[in-house]
Amino acid sequence: MEEKKEGLSRRSFLSNTAVGAIGLAAVGFTAGSLVNPREAEAATPSIGTADFPLPTVAIDVEKVRQYGYYCYKSYSGCGLGSARALLAGILDAHTRGGTDPKRWVDVPLNLYAWCNGGGAGGWGTLCGAIAGSAGVLNLMNLHGTHASKVFEWYTKQNFPLAGLDSYDGSVVFPTAFPAEVAVPRPIPDAEVKGHAVTDSPLCHISVSKWLAAAHVKLGDTDGGSPARGLKEDRCAKVTGDTAAYTAALLNETIVNKTNPSAWAKPAAMAGCFDCHDPSGTAGLTKKDAQTKMDCLPCHTEPTSGRK
Repeated sequence: MEEKKEGLSRRSFLSNTAVGAIGLAAVGFTAGSLVNPREAEAATPSIGTADFPLPTVAIDVEKVRQYGYYCYKSYSGCGLGSARALLAGILDAHTRGGTDPKRWVDVPLNLYAWCNGGGAGGWGTLCGAIAGSAGVLNLMNLHGTHASKVFEWYTKQNFPLAGLDSYDGSVVFPTAFPAEVAVPRPIPDAEVKGHAVTDSPLCHISVSKWLAAAHVKLGDTDGGSPARGLKEDRCAKVTGDTAAYTAALLNETIVNKTNPSAWAKPAAMAGCFDCHDPSGTAGLTKKDAQTKMDCLPCHTEPTSGRK
């Protein structure tokens, strides 16, 4: 007697599975590849320039800056905005250089939307402007040489910057990234309520310090018609500027054919890294923390190594 469970016999299950395996093989999969993913690795894009090549001509940094602002305003997010702006800049450069973008055309446009709206999941953690930019760098296997510079640059900026005062909404990108520009112009820097150095890559600290410096709340607007959200304008600018800085780093590699010099620890923080840097000479045996962030924004006790 056949064993039955919920109307499906063991014999019919095995028979249907065999037929299904034949169908999978016809489209490039085998039953074995579903059990052992290593057998299906040929279809998996490789990280690095083989599948995600750098263009041979420089990325248009100002286009990336403007598109980052636009994407934040249109798609409500810094993570999606910074990544999409960089993707657009890379594809645009491939088009201008006549080179094959390969797998760049397959990257989902909302890949880093998980870091929109107040850090990942709204928890105020990593700013999406950094997350999206670093994520695109990782596709080229350039995260190790470039990402720390993006992090450090971000923490030292007196945001918002004035780089988008010349925004005109006329940027043109590849057809995969239509330049729909019906978004409000950025608030001119001279009219911005305040500026603040972030001192941190964390969204919560970055936004909170700016709100305090500008003496505004999250929902405040400029009162114009249409009204522009003050915080949204600031974060859209941060998104565009961070993506643009990352594009400039990539251009060093594209134009000079070399990677920028490795990120170096600031001399003033040498004492901090005695405890906080697991890659130091003492290894992990004497370490009790792990970070590259500046210590002083959170730690002001005399035990801080920074002087």
